[in-house]
Amino acid sequence: MVTLTKKRKLIIATVSIVAVFVVAIPYAAYALPVSDSNIAASRTLVAKGVAREVVNGENVAVPANFTLTLERAGDNNSVPKFNVIGGTVIVNGATYTIASGNGGVLRGRHLILLQAQGTGPDGQAVTLKLAGRYFWMGGRLYVARIGARLLTPNGNYTMLLRAAIRV
Repeated sequence: MVTLTKKRKLIIATVSIVAVFVVAIPYAAYALPVSDSNIAASRTLVAKGVAREVVNGENVAVPANFTLTLERAGDNNSVPKFNVIGGTVIVNGATYTIASGNGGVLRGRHLILLQAQGTGPDGQAVTLKLAGRYFWMGGRLYVARIGARLLTPNGNYTMLLRAAIRV
């Protein structure tokens, strides 16, 4: 049996308080409002996967990827919003240029939602809609599983992708 002296009690209490601060400080810093210097910082969301298209009644799978540049839009802490300021979507070798869009992050459900507009290789308008579930991978790296739809005049693509972003 171990008897606790005043010295041991003081050491245990000090270690416990230090442990609570070490665990609590990152969460407290994460909840702080974003400073104006960080609002305009842009980030790049990169994703790779497959796209499916129905051709003559068959599902055809082709390679797909995208790179989107995102910029934070405001300092709303409950639902962080961002703007898409550019990017490209490549489906089966065809490049679609994304010009603008917006989205948000639902922190409680670990979801990212986005809608963007752009042009296809033939100059016609396209729309990219996506939803994904993100996971923290440590440090500033987040990864996501994304389901997306690329709506084009020539046909629609359903995409399943894996993405990464550093924040």
